[in-house]
Amino acid sequence: MRTRSDLNDVFESTDYCVEYHGETITLNLYQPTPVALAEWVNARNGAAPAWLITAYNPGGDATSEADNRARQHVLDNVLDRRGVHRLPAVNRDTAGDWPNEPGWLVAGLEEGMARTVAQRFGQVALVAVDRKRVDLIWS
Repeated sequence: MRTRSDLNDVFESTDYCVEYHGETITLNLYQPTPVALAEWVNARNGAAPAWLITAYNPGGDATSEADNRARQHVLDNVLDRRGVHRLPAVNRDTAGDWPNEPGWLVAGLEEGMARTVAQRFGQVALVAVDRKRVDLIWS
């Protein structure tokens, strides 16, 4: 099992790519939120952050593609039932050593609910995207 320190290094070396108006916008931890996404978050959430959430590779451990897809399908259904705003996202390891992890940038979940959803799918952290910057939040 990976340590939090190991996982932190992995999270920091990941590009968080969000599809918005036909463009891929790349987010990086502890950096300013690109203007277009800052406006999207602000319009849907105000000062509250949106959340990058995936169901892939729970606990930071590689899982089969079939299991990951099945878990992501359940996450999609959970988000559909909540009626939240979302944009497609992909977490990409900049070194290319880890497979891409599809997910969503989700607006409309309070932090407690975002953590609950992440924990339900075995995620050890979330990426918070507010109007100003991108941060890692341990779940």
